[in-house]
Amino acid sequence: MRRKILHPVTPLAAWAAISALFIVSLALPVDQVLPDERTPRPAGDQPQQSAEALVQRLGDENFATREQASSRLVQLGAGAVDALKKGTQHPDREIRYRCHRILTLVEEHDFQRRLDAFAAGDDQHGLPGWQRYSQSFGDQPDARELFLEMQKAEPDIMQSIEDGPQQAGKMLALRCDGIQQHQTLSRNPVPLGSIVAMLFAASDEHVQVPQTAGSTLATLCYQPEVQNAMNHAGRSPILRRLLGDWIRRNDSWAVFQNLSLAMRYEMKEGLVAARGLIENPGNQPYIRQNAILAIVKLGDRDDIPLLETLLDDESRCAIQRVQEKTYETQLRDVALAAILLMQGEDPKEYGFERIQLHNVNVFVTGTAGFDSDEKRQAALAKFRESRDRGRSADP
Repeated sequence: MRRKILHPVTPLAAWAAISALFIVSLALPVDQVLPDERTPRPAGDQPQQSAEALVQRLGDENFATREQASSRLVQLGAGAVDALKKGTQHPDREIRYRCHRILTLVEEHDFQRRLDAFAAGDDQHGLPGWQRYSQSFGDQPDARELFLEMQKAEPDIMQSIEDGPQQAGKMLALRCDGIQQHQTLSRNPVPLGSIVAMLFAASDEHVQVPQTAGSTLATLCYQPEVQNAMNHAGRSPILRRLLGDWIRRNDSWAVFQNLSLAMRYEMKEGLVAARGLIENPGNQPYIRQNAILAIVKLGDRDDIPLLETLLDDESRCAIQRVQEKTYETQLRDVALAAILLMQGEDPKEYGFERIQLHNVNVFVTGTAGFDSDEKRQAALAKFRESRDRGRSADP
């Protein structure tokens, strides 16, 4: 039998009516909205059964009956979620439509309730990801405040972390794609809570992070919001831990960006990747020269013998034309300049006449070249002579 529709109801009008019912339900005292556990129920009147029956009434012929059922489902809140989810697959279009709209309202209200409970210190908040987060970072005020920002900014990512690595990887990829598309239209900064939530997901080594998502995430870590948090007494330990876990992952496609991040925030987690890159001659020169810089910035004199293995590497890194002269930078030039700086010497005294120091990357590799191979060989000879003389003087 078809429902008799005395007055056609547009989707917009139906949605407005449901929203109004939801607002009214929130204004009612709790004992009028939710069933009182002290009030005896008729036999067999279980909450889930009531919710399922109410979902069926969403398709009733009578408009008032449908509205009353909608209002009651909103009042039931989380107790009606399962029945509403089933209702979204119902053959009746009216039931499907109302279930989708009511479910959105109920989930939003329930999420806000849990946020409020967490902010009030209630341990029964049920927010996803808290157990893993609190085990890693504790439950001090700064840690809790940051976790709340993560939940508000990225509820879907936080839920995906609870759902397992595969789901977290998918959600992380979708979110990064969305950010990338959005930033082509707007340069507004991404909130700190979003960046930390994504780092929290990506720091799990079991979560597969696609290259495009990893690149986007690394770029976001240069935002002023992250830099400010890295200087915040309460938040810095959390950010450094998450960023360190991300850098340690050392996915081959992300290693260049991760080394740059390690140098930016002076994180020794980048040393493992840097040393590995130098030991593997198959890597591109531009990646290996970045590894050299990371070792200068984060390592110590014990790393000098490793850099010395590059003093015969003629791989070209850069060519620059300056005032009628052509300067070529080879990997061995970068290694030699790095060794001299680690030893506390001035590279200009060895013929690096154009070298420019850098506050983050130690020096600009393109300025560590020579305009002739004769000058390069002279610099290497001077270094080796000084090195051998120093070794012979050691007891």
